[in-house]
Amino acid sequence: MEPCPVHGDTPRRSCTKSRVELLRSAEVAFSPAVAATNVAAGNSSGYNYASGRLDHQTYFKAIRVEQVHLEAVVLDRIRAAWFDEAALIPGLLPDDLGPFVTWPHQWFWDGHEHVDPAKEATAQATRLANLTTTLADEYARRGLDWEAQLRQRAKELALVAALGLTPAQAPPTTNPEEQPDDAVATPDD
Repeated sequence: MEPCPVHGDTPRRSCTKSRVELLRSAEVAFSPAVAATNVAAGNSSGYNYASGRLDHQTYFKAIRVEQVHLEAVVLDRIRAAWFDEAALIPGLLPDDLGPFVTWPHQWFWDGHEHVDPAKEATAQATRLANLTTTLADEYARRGLDWEAQLRQRAKELALVAALGLTPAQAPPTTNPEEQPDDAVATPDD
């Protein structure tokens, strides 16, 4: 690959091609998880929506695999070392807690926003309604602690009630096929 000279008469196409080749070699060297050039370049303009989204889904899955690896290899070891040190300080930890390895814990990572929040909200409501997910899972997708979020929501609803406010309700969505016959507009209306 020839370097891209910095002259005013250099065609942009050959420079762009050189940059793409450079990105392809760098992405393989630094992160095999970033297998798509558009992800490495941060530019999916040359791809259709589905292809760009598919490439990014693979990238986000690779991030999740890396996070699980970091939890086991780094974070859990730091947590264990911290508790080992804390146990040496009298009175810092309560005596009746039992072995810390039996204490449940979860690491929270930043979530990834969906490109269509309305579609994601509908999908989330469906998953919750048909019991294929839990609030804990849904909040974890966003990198949040579900118990903390529910406590916060309870505080907000209590304040709304105390102030005599009415929470806004989302308008129901209806399909034209579900409407009664007399609700369908006619050309005479």
